[in-house]
Amino acid sequence: MKRRKILFFQCIFFLIILLIIIFYYFFQLNNRTSSVPYTELTLKFDPVEFGKLDAFFKRLNQDGFNQDERLYFERSGSVRFSDCNSNQYYQFNGSGIKWYGFKSNTRIYNKYYPSFSVLILTFDSTIEAEKYKKIIEKSELQLNPGYHCGVNKGPHAIITKGHFVYYISSANIFLDYVVKYAKVLQDLPM
Repeated sequence: MKRRKILFFQCIFFLIILLIIIFYYFFQLNNRTSSVPYTELTLKFDPVEFGKLDAFFKRLNQDGFNQDERLYFERSGSVRFSDCNSNQYYQFNGSGIKWYGFKSNTRIYNKYYPSFSVLILTFDSTIEAEKYKKIIEKSELQLNPGYHCGVNKGPHAIITKGHFVYYISSANIFLDYVVKYAKVLQDLPM
């Protein structure tokens, strides 16, 4: 009987120590995430300016590219960039975020279908677009909550046109397409 009491108290003591460790861990985790510099901005969709991109979509269609929903990520109206040097996060929300994936109908090297994605961020002004383009250039796109710096260092182009920022990305093998269609976007009349 005495041995059972000792075992019971040892189990209780162990559970209390375990709970203290768990609470300490979560308290420290919350303190770390709340101290990270974080900027959040809500972007609004501009249908008039966005309509000017029809020429870009027609060009892709003429070049044999179709929209491919598997190549872009449904983010429910948000996207996040991380500046790994300053540990700063930039969260963009709202209807002013559009993400498209494109895939070619023509194979290259007899086995790959070129593909790339275009993220379009709509800002309130050209000044704001230029400001955030510079920030995004030194940041990395954060695709998932368990993100680690250096993971998304694939080929991409970041350009501004009007009050839009375009982030074009693909696999290394399709870098030529990223460069080509970044130039097409840059040359669009807006």
